[in-house]
Amino acid sequence: MDPLLAARCLPALADRAVRDALVGALGSQRKATPAALADDALRRFERAVRSIAPGGVRPALLFALRDRMVQLVRIARSCQASARIFRLPRRDIAALGTSARPFDAIVRGRDGALHAVVWRRLPRDGRRLEQLRAARVWAARGHRSGALASLVLIDLDTGVARTLPLRKLARSRKAA
Repeated sequence: MDPLLAARCLPALADRAVRDALVGALGSQRKATPAALADDALRRFERAVRSIAPGGVRPALLFALRDRMVQLVRIARSCQASARIFRLPRRDIAALGTSARPFDAIVRGRDGALHAVVWRRLPRDGRRLEQLRAARVWAARGHRSGALASLVLIDLDTGVARTLPLRKLARSRKAA
């Protein structure tokens, strides 16, 4: 594979592998330790790389991404919002993965309402606002499992969670 093309598409594959590992850990009965999550993410990443580049990729590109993936998993798992989500009982997880699209998970909160969870790397520039707006539009459309009370957006780079309330948005649309 061309090194320039690989350098452009491999970070997206790495982010996808990290998100899929987090979502997979929510659905399993095993404890989601950072080491187990990192191993799962790396396996998923290697499978994705083999599928798009059967001839292989330069090792230097892979090693840099592997280190970054391990760091992303540690940050995502150690943030307070993720820790709360991973402590939820299985019965409070309404949807995961493809059944929760375009979100990563739909969970039931203490209040009994449904909340969408999304793990993403947010850009540091003006594109961040556009991405937050797009996420709010997805969440405002709701989900087939019911109306959503909020969207929890967890930044994989920083571990900061942003909760976008949606009930206020829905009420303002009804009033208009």
